[in-house]
Amino acid sequence: MANINVTSTYAGDALKKYILQALIGGETLGTNGISVLTNVKYKRKIKKLAASGVVQAGSCDFNSTSGVTITEAVLEPCPFKINEQICFEDIYNTWDSADMTAGLNAENLPQTLVDGLTTAYIGQFAKEVEEMIWQNNKSGSGGTDCFDGFEYILATGAVTGATSAATVSNVVTLLNKAYALLPAGVLKKAKSELVIFVSHKLLSLYEMNLATQGINTTIMGGIPTLYGIEIKAVGGFSDDDNIVIGERANFYVGTDLESDFNEIKMLDMRQTTGDEAVRFIMKAKLDVAVAYPAEVAFLF
Repeated sequence: MANINVTSTYAGDALKKYILQALIGGETLGTNGISVLTNVKYKRKIKKLAASGVVQAGSCDFNSTSGVTITEAVLEPCPFKINEQICFEDIYNTWDSADMTAGLNAENLPQTLVDGLTTAYIGQFAKEVEEMIWQNNKSGSGGTDCFDGFEYILATGAVTGATSAATVSNVVTLLNKAYALLPAGVLKKAKSELVIFVSHKLLSLYEMNLATQGINTTIMGGIPTLYGIEIKAVGGFSDDDNIVIGERANFYVGTDLESDFNEIKMLDMRQTTGDEAVRFIMKAKLDVAVAYPAEVAFLF
């Protein structure tokens, strides 16, 4: 029944912590201004209203132009979960066993191990959710591909252009290329309402480009910008050279409860089934949508 692979060597009481792998995750959900709709148990409709050509020459007659169009996008979050199990006997041959309570009936998982596992599970969940938000393809064969991610939505609906391998010397050219694709109506909006999504690699190249120009690379307030628009690094892109620019409120994420993404339950199975094991359970729902894909610039 054991689900943990133990490769640790007992090293006594001096070693008290696991060194967790640094995980990139959760950036998109944490973006200020992204439209996160919560308490979506089943479906939520996003109303989209657009008006055009409503002004006409004056006359005595009433003549409707039918210049208003109302459409809908639908969020239908899919459920996802973590189910992991740790058997007590798997811990005996690790250094953690020194922190277990004596006696088979009283033994427990050491707190350092519990902290390490929960942090690792939550971090990995955030990483995989971040990739789902951008890369999911509901026509694919993956078990979590029950909705289309932003990349698939934008590939067919956004104003698109071809990117190339980003370098220190051409990164600003690529950002300008994406910026130039934005429709005039989006460019009229306040810069604070817009966001530029890039990979962590591309952002680092941008900072190096600024350094080559002698520009202070200590980003003011910790927020990198281009023409006053925040540049937000995310870990979910399928390609480090992708660039997405649009209005923050145009990007929708639907879920049941945001805190589901950082809440994990630990169940001692000795109190229920009698198994000598502890189970870790984490559950959440997720779907994404772009209200107006045609108002987004996508370089890929």
